[in-house]
Amino acid sequence: MAPGQRPAASVLIDAAQALHGESDRTRLLAWALDASVEITGADAVGFWSLLGDGAPRWVPAPSQREPAARLAALANPRQYVALQPAVRGTADVRIADLDRTAGDDAVLRARLPGMVDLLAVPVPSWDSANHGVLLAASSRRDQFGTAGDTMRILVTHLGAALDNLATRQAMEQLRATEQQMVNQLQAAVMPERPDVPFTELGSYYSPADPGVATGGDLHDWILLPDGDVHFAVVDVMGKGVAATKDALAVTHALRLLVIDGCPLADVVKRADDIVTAQNPELVATVLVGRYSPISGALRLAGGGHPPAFLVHEGSARELPAPGIPIGWPGAGSDGVVEVTLGRTDSVILYTDGLVEGTKDVVEGLEAMRRFAEETAPYPAGQQARILVERTLQGAARRDDSLALILRRRVPPSRTSGSALGPFEHHLSPSMAAVSVSRGLLREWLVRVPVDADAVHDLLLAATELCANAVEHASWEGDGVVIRARTEGADVVLEVEDDGGGLHWPVLALEPPDPQADHGRGLWLVRTFTDEVTPETAGARTVIRCRKRAVVAVP
Repeated sequence: MAPGQRPAASVLIDAAQALHGESDRTRLLAWALDASVEITGADAVGFWSLLGDGAPRWVPAPSQREPAARLAALANPRQYVALQPAVRGTADVRIADLDRTAGDDAVLRARLPGMVDLLAVPVPSWDSANHGVLLAASSRRDQFGTAGDTMRILVTHLGAALDNLATRQAMEQLRATEQQMVNQLQAAVMPERPDVPFTELGSYYSPADPGVATGGDLHDWILLPDGDVHFAVVDVMGKGVAATKDALAVTHALRLLVIDGCPLADVVKRADDIVTAQNPELVATVLVGRYSPISGALRLAGGGHPPAFLVHEGSARELPAPGIPIGWPGAGSDGVVEVTLGRTDSVILYTDGLVEGTKDVVEGLEAMRRFAEETAPYPAGQQARILVERTLQGAARRDDSLALILRRRVPPSRTSGSALGPFEHHLSPSMAAVSVSRGLLREWLVRVPVDADAVHDLLLAATELCANAVEHASWEGDGVVIRARTEGADVVLEVEDDGGGLHWPVLALEPPDPQADHGRGLWLVRTFTDEVTPETAGARTVIRCRKRAVVAVP
């Protein structure tokens, strides 16, 4: 055994276990190269990676990083005739005495000063090519006389480990590509939110964690010719593009049946007849609703879906609609659940990813109830987002999650008095003036009167708009103007400044980066009001926002 060598069998066992236990390419190669040092007792060991485009990449043995730099001086093993069998993966190459190497490879002597023995072993890959060449050099003659067979065993393990890693990376890339396609398809088939009088609608969809197949959760809503709202949540068994396609088929069947006048009690059974005739393997839970914005009457029919939640005066309770899922024998609803929503009541529909993240459905339902109560003051669109994110916080996202919220928004009744005239206040471009204008606006809103929750939302929007306006307004010009007026049951709020044109981003639909210094203002305004419209006229900017159904009317 040459100096510095360990018993080959011991090294091979350790190296094989390490190679098949490692997933990172760098750590994998480090194990193999250090094992090669122990097997051969070489002074310098490294690996030339030959796969892929571009120049070969050199990886030295971690335990010999400095000595292995001599081997790196070879630059490219493809250019040496003597190393071609190893480069092509057809045979090992052993050059026992570099001093006697002649011909086209004489440059090896100059680039490996002090080395007299060289071993080059190809690392095989699954496609009969090779991953690269493992090189070992020694200052002692005949250092590698007995190491060839042992090294071939080691590089066979290394090649298999690199193949497994490449396959795993390719599969992960394929899954990521498929997941991106599914997410884009989900976004494409999500329906537009209808404009429904005296009603807030909100929805939010969150895919499963990266690496977990998603697809199959979908919602639908549409304003029917008689003024009622049809809405539904569907959860198809299965993942990927096929599941999204099946969910779309179910939502379309439900929609067409409702438009055709099918009674709500029969719609799940009829949808089962339609979709399973085309796809007998399809299984889906559904919850279908019909809502009258004028009366607040809400009717629900289910097919094996988790119960909805009804939120009344800040308190949430389950609203079960029992039935058998589409695709199961006897699919259909077990009757229809009927309730009447109060002027600010909400109903929340969702898919089971929201209540099964902790693997305890009872615990998940209790968390949903609690979070539904805590988020009740938020506008429906933002409540859906926050409800999903808060419910899934710290939970394993093994499934898609979807929340749909329908809230009644009927203005309060006026008991006496008449509506106030418009509000207008001019303020200097300073933050101290913003606080004064906020107090004056609060007094006006309370006297209108406006719903207490809406007062808070409008004051927050006004503060953000004024703070931005005074930052850009000119001291020499007309400063900042804040206006408010009522239009029926709505409040319209305007902030105008002479800051030289529009300085708000037109869109702020997604939450800003938590680490960002700016960008939260307009997002908050959009969150707490129902409509935001920017205008410019020369150097003047007007941001107008509307809060619907918050003013007491006769």
